[in-house]
Order: sequence, then structure tokens, then C-alpha cells
Amino acid sequence: MDAPPTCTGEIHLNLDAPPANHPPRLATGRALAILNTNPTRVRTLHDLALSNLSLADFPVVKAWRDKLFQPEGLPEICPELPTLLTEGMRLTENEQHGPSRRAQILRYVLANKSPKVAIDDLLPGSTTTRFVGPVIYVDTIGYCIWPELNTMANRPQNPFRITEETAHKLNREIFPYWLERRTLQEVARYSSYDTADYALAPRNQVKGDAIDPPMKKKAGETPKCQELMERVAFFLSDKTSAVSHTVPDFERLLNHGLQGLAQQMRLDIQNGTATAEGARFLEGVILVFEGAMIYAKNLADAAEACGNHALATICRRVPAQPARTLHEALTSIWICYHLLLQENTNFGLSIGRLDQLLNRYYLSDWEKMADDKAKQNYVCRAVELVCHFFLHCSDHVPLSTEGSETLFAGSGSNQALTVGGVRVEGDKLVDAVNDMTYIILKATELLAIRDPNVHARYHTDIHHRDAADNPLPAGVEDAYLQRICQVNILTRATPAIHGDLPVIEAMSDYYASHQGVSREEALADAADYASIGCIEQNAAGKHYGHTGSTLMVLPAVLELTLFGGKHRGDGIGPEDPGLFDNTKDYTTPPLTEMASMDAFLQAFRLQLDRMACHTVQNNNYLGRTFEKIRPSPFLSGLFTGPTNLPGQHGAHFRDVTAGGAKYNSAGVAIIGLADVIDSLCVIETLVFSGKIGARELLAAMAADFDEAKMAPPLTARRLKEITTLISRTPKYGAGVEDRPDYDNKLAVDMTNRLVRMIDSVFSQYKTHRGGIYLTGYWSMTNHAGFGMLTKATPNGRKSGAAFAGGITPCPGIKKKNGADVTLLDHMLSVAAVDYRAVRNGYTYNLSLTPRGPSLIQEDTRFFANHIKTFMDHKGVLVQLCVSSVADLQEAHKAATTAATKGAGDAEKKALEPFKDLMIRVAGYSAYFVTLSPEMREEIIHRANFPINSGCSSKPVVNG
Repeated sequence: MDAPPTCTGEIHLNLDAPPANHPPRLATGRALAILNTNPTRVRTLHDLALSNLSLADFPVVKAWRDKLFQPEGLPEICPELPTLLTEGMRLTENEQHGPSRRAQILRYVLANKSPKVAIDDLLPGSTTTRFVGPVIYVDTIGYCIWPELNTMANRPQNPFRITEETAHKLNREIFPYWLERRTLQEVARYSSYDTADYALAPRNQVKGDAIDPPMKKKAGETPKCQELMERVAFFLSDKTSAVSHTVPDFERLLNHGLQGLAQQMRLDIQNGTATAEGARFLEGVILVFEGAMIYAKNLADAAEACGNHALATICRRVPAQPARTLHEALTSIWICYHLLLQENTNFGLSIGRLDQLLNRYYLSDWEKMADDKAKQNYVCRAVELVCHFFLHCSDHVPLSTEGSETLFAGSGSNQALTVGGVRVEGDKLVDAVNDMTYIILKATELLAIRDPNVHARYHTDIHHRDAADNPLPAGVEDAYLQRICQVNILTRATPAIHGDLPVIEAMSDYYASHQGVSREEALADAADYASIGCIEQNAAGKHYGHTGSTLMVLPAVLELTLFGGKHRGDGIGPEDPGLFDNTKDYTTPPLTEMASMDAFLQAFRLQLDRMACHTVQNNNYLGRTFEKIRPSPFLSGLFTGPTNLPGQHGAHFRDVTAGGAKYNSAGVAIIGLADVIDSLCVIETLVFSGKIGARELLAAMAADFDEAKMAPPLTARRLKEITTLISRTPKYGAGVEDRPDYDNKLAVDMTNRLVRMIDSVFSQYKTHRGGIYLTGYWSMTNHAGFGMLTKATPNGRKSGAAFAGGITPCPGIKKKNGADVTLLDHMLSVAAVDYRAVRNGYTYNLSLTPRGPSLIQEDTRFFANHIKTFMDHKGVLVQLCVSSVADLQEAHKAATTAATKGAGDAEKKALEPFKDLMIRVAGYSAYFVTLSPEMREEIIHRANFPINSGCSSKPVVNG
């Protein structure tokens, strides 16, 4: 057991030198001891922060981490997966049944994947054959990189290395083969489609009626919904590339092993439990499981060959058999996880509640240790194992073209990993924080890397208690919350913090709306939610929510409302076509013909419904094509719903792409919420009050709020008056106060009126898999990319400027009386959003400036107090960027200089101290200098609050 620290139940100051993995100038201090006052909950740790451990205690881990930020860590294109997929396609040309062929191909891929193991590896295998490799899914979006094979190594932002041999192979052999075979998007385009053909599909799960909007087209026709998606400015669909944004059921893997799961499938086939089509599905899953077990045997042989005998022994057991130890459990999860990334895109496929999966194995191992010294050493070993798992998760990155870097710059693979929270025991919620929670948080702190994307769940009532289960006094924060906040300060960006109370309530209501699901079962499943991809929340291994299925640009709906169903990109005059139907008629009155805010909001809802209808048509139409030609048998075998557990029954015997999961939904991420809220406040308080004419507002927008661009009759004086009036309207993020000297009630009411409207509109629609559409607010970096495609908006935002990210308020806002927005104003505005209307999660990006290592104790207390307040008001999620504006400005300047043409060794050396400067973007962490210059500036311009104060700071970009 680790040596007990000399402290009395709170964070204590430790001014030892900062760990070697942090550049001295950016050092944020070391972890301070946090005494464990509840040994019945956390049994093996005296100090919850494990403050006696540093990265120097794990030399292999440290060397591996260092390598990530050296030239060797630059991602290199790996040809293995596209080669194996191509070979598998050629070997199965006689198979006519799409799902069966897919299973045969995947079995071939897994069985022939290179087994990489080194002598000092604690976990076996790798996602690609490179140290860090972008994965090329040549059967979906991999071909997009084809035109850049000769330029990707030299692009200024996030270049990829590629050998001449790999470039030649892709260019001459692989891409030409796939050019003759249509990608999913093109298969859909060149197929006939009619929603009437699916009317009797037995997939309706949610009680009540849900709409599948009708769509019919002939082969070769491009439906309007697909045309709109391909214009990019309105919405994007993830269905063209991935079955991701979910969490597999690793619990069934650990309990039964692949052999045990496959044996039950064989019994279901033999007993006639499954239909003929269901039996073919099960046969496909068994095939892929066999491929995975062959790969594990190959890993064992490779481990034996290099002298790693302990790992060889483990690989001969798992994942085929149930896990018995912590090492076996982590090995089983890692092997199957990186094999799942051969089947589906490495973007948003998440890990789940790792502490809940592993704690029983850890405790069992720890109890077997002979003495206290051995137990203390085993704690260190557990931290080391988790560090290896984290570093393995960093061995791959998404494949991105130079153009896509605009929308998704700097993103890792968004492999969300969740710790903490609560669980159901009997009929009530109980604390689920355990020993492995803190061990995983220690690995998070030591490594401070972007993958996996770590999330901590916090219940404002259940965690805010002492060892006797009595509520703590106000102002005293529990050790768990202190540790989460401490890790955020030390890493600068992780973990994100979820509010269990609102999330569980909202998701249990959704689960209870399903046929045959009781309230008790719904609560248990909701309490087992894990973060998905960026920040979305689904029941782990049960709910396939494809939470990133659609990204929709809400300001595009505002545009259509302002101009009667027409868009400035196509023209808004009487002879110009409407966006959706190409007729000249206005589908709703334009702003200049409206007399009230109620009329405007009615028109907004109509335009929103039309946009939503097209996004749903697009997702369902592509999804139904996806399930025919690219099912996911491996993921389906590791999910609740498609197959039975040993000794159980009731499975759907259907792939997850075809609605086989217990719960099905599709997630819509709404982009630009804050800009639209503030724009609606401008329209109500200024236009419909008569302070600004509708034509004046539109003229100011046409001039981009710029005197140099304005046209008569707008004058410079009037334009200045308009911009001043706009700046003094109610603003989302400016507080929740309703008092005589300051009233922001309109912004609060408008916020909830809007999110409830959006939820109502989308939830009326049925997915192709049987659930409904759930909405959320997260944006990665595409709030900047979509902003580039959008002209000026009524809130004063200029053409091409980034939207506010996620559910975060717009930067630079003031209260309508001119006062600064405080930290508490900001947080309570977000917490006031109706969480019941946000069932696909939201990202609230909060930027804080710490005061340095010597004040980490006090900063942590201030931080924890604010987070507790946010959670007390039912905030859903907050994610942090804990860096001073000055640090970000200096890093931005160094990155800009290093990327300048002709930059030499001195400029590149000046960038070195900033390479691992991690920040939170909008749902994921990234290394600041890997972002685009525009995105770096957007982050610098965000509201940044001193960590110990309610005051706002005023960041300015220098250089």
C-alpha cells in the first residue's frame, strides 16, 4: 500500500520540482496529497492523488510519451488495412450475400493483421504497423487522401509521413481497385430508394408514433437531402464514413470471452432460435470472432519470439477466455478495441466505464499480494498498466485531408473513457467511485495526452457526502471533486466533468419510453451511461445512439427565416429559388414583412422542421444502404441486443447497423446555438420594438457591420448606433438575473424556448434503426469551419467568423448595462438550459487562468467550488481549458513562426516547449499548436476567467 501522507483530509501543498514531462516554463506543479477518508469505498489507497508517484517512476512510459512529441511521433500512413481489405475483397468475389461477404473479409483482415509485440510491452498489438498511424478505411472515406499522396508530408498543418513504397502501392494498386467499386455514398446515389419499402420493418422501439419522412428516387438521382449535405454549409452526415460514436459491451467480453459468446451463438443456430437470416448474421459474427482469436494466437507467438513470455501466456488465454486478472482484463479490452478499429472508423468509438470494468480484477490481485510492500508495488503496477493502455490508444489518429483539417483540426480519435459516477444497487443510486477511478486519474495526470478522451462523472448529491453518508457542509468539497479539479489544473484540459443528476434523469426517461422497458430497468441502464466520442452520453454497450450521425448548422435555419426560405448563397431576391424546393415563392414571410416575434418564431420552426426533415431523410437513406453493404459483425457480437449471453434469450439476431441494439437513436449535434439565441434577442428587442428597422438590420448585416462596406441609406452614424444597440441587448451567457437594474430574463427564456423547439422537432422523427432523433450541442472545431461558410448574423457576428462552440456563450459579450460578465454569470446561464431537451449531450467550454504551482491548493478549492455550483444547478457537462491567455498567445506566435515558409532550426526549436500544451477544444482535447491558426485565435479570444475570481478577463491576440 502506498505510504500514508501526513495530511488531514484535504489537499496539501507540495512544492517539489515539476515533473520532467512538462517544459519548465509551462509547468503547472505536482499533484498534492488528498487523504482517503472513506476506506470502505476506496480500499487500497491512503492518498487518492498518489502524489508520491511521478512519470520518472515509469521509465518505459516516460520514453514512450516523449517519443510522441519527437519526429518519430509524426503520424505515418500505414498501408496494411487497405491492403488486407483489398485482398479480402478479391478472395470473396463469389459471395453474393453482402453481410456474409463482409464477415469473411473481416475474418481475413483480423487473422492476417501484423502481430506487433516488443520485449517491454505490457499490452500486445497495435492499431496500425506504425508508431502512430492514420487508419485508411479505403472502403469508405480513405480514397479522399488519394490526391494528396505527394503533398501530405509537406502540408503546414498536421502533416502525415508516407514512404515512397506506400504511396506507390496506394496509387497504383489499391485506390484504382476501389475506384471501380462505389463507396457507400455513391452506392446510395445509384440505387433506387423508397421509404414505403421499409414501412413494415419490425424496428419501432419507442412508444407512440414517430415519423419516417417519405422519400422516393430512381437510381442515379441525387435526392435533395444529399445535395444539401454535399454543399456542406447546412449539415454533414457521419453515415458516409462510420459506424462509430458508441461503446461496446466489454463486460460480456471479460465475463465470457469470445469462445463463450460464440458457443451461445452456435447453440442458437442449432436450436433454431434464430430465423434463417438471423442464423446467417450469427455465422458472420462467429467468423469474425475466429479471426480475432487467430490474431491473439499470433500475438502470443510474437511475444514468445521476442522474449515477452508473460504477455505470451496472457494472449494464449484472452480474449478467447474470460479474464481473471487486471492484466488479462486490460489485454482483452485492448486487443478487441483495436480490432474493432479495423472494422469501423477510428472516430468516436469509445471505451466506456473503465474503472467499473476493472476494479474487481484490481482488488482481487491486490488482495493476493503477500505483504504491504507487495501491495504498494502492485498499486504502482496498476498505474503503469493503465499508462500503457493510454499510450496504446495514442497509436492512431483519424485520416484527414488538408481540407478537412478546417472542420476537425487537431482532433484525436475521440476515444472517450469514463470514470466515476454512480450505479444502481437495489432500487437506489449509490456511489460508484472506486480504487481504479483514482488509478486511472493518476495515469491521466502523469501523461497529459489527448487520447483517450477522459471524462469524469459527478453526482452533486451522492458524491458530496462523508464516510458516514452524511451531506458535507456547503463550501466543503468532497475529495473526489477536488481530485478531478486538481487533475484538470495539472493537465490543463482533462477530464471533462459530467453531471450525473440531470443526465440520468433525462436518459432514464428516454429508455423508459421503449416498449417492454420498466422504470427500474431504465434507471439502471441510464445510471450506467458512458461518455461517447466528444461528450455524448449513452448506456454503455446497450444504446447504439450513433451520437455523431448529423451535424446541423442552426444559423442556416435563421438565415432561411430572415429571407423567407431563401439563402444568401443562392440569392434572396423575388426571382431567386428557395433552398428546399427551387421555386421562387417565399415559404414563410421574410423578416421585412413580419409584425411580431411570435410570427418570426413560427416561421423559424417551419424552416427548422424542413431542415430537420432533410437531415433525417439523408441519415435514414444512407443508413439503410450502410446496413446492406457494410454491417458490423464484430461490434454486434460485443453489444447488448444483437446476440444472447450464455444461458439467456431475447436477442434480436440483427446487426447494430440494422437496429439490433437494445436502444437505438441517432444523435444530431446542433452548431451555432449561442449566435442564434443572441440574434433572436436582437430581433425581439430591437426590430419588433421599432428601435431598428428590419431593413436597417439586414443592411448592416450586408455591410458586415463595417462602415467601409455600407451602402445608402445606411450612414456611418446610424451603423454605429445599430452596433451599439446590438451590444446592449440581452445575451445568452450574461447571467440569469431578473431584477430592476439588470434583467437578462429574455435570453434565459429564449434559450429554453429554442432548445425545446429543436428537441420537439427532431424527436418526432424515426431513425432507420427504430429509435428517434436526439439533439445535443457540441461542435469539435467545425463551429469555426461552418462559420467560414456563413455570412454576418444579427448578433453582430461578422461574415466568416467562427460561431460559438457547443453550448458555450459567444465570446466578448457584455451585460446589457455594459457590465462585464462574471464566471458565475457564464456558468449559471449554461446550467439554466433545460437538460431534458439535451439528450445528445453538450459541450460547455470554460477557460480559466490558474495562478501557478505555488497556489495550486487554493486554485483547486476555488475551481471545485464553482464546479459544485454548476452541478447544483443541474449543469450537464463542463470541460476546461486551464491556461493563461499569455501562454496561449506565446504558443500561437511560436507555432505561426515555425510554420512560416523558410522557418529554420531556431524557429522550430522555439516551438518545442509548446508541443504538448494540451487544451480543450469543443468536445475533445488537442495539442494547441496542431490547430489551425484560425482555431488557435478562436480559443485565445474565448472568455477566460481568473480561476479565483468572478471577473472576466479580456484576451487579445498578439502576433
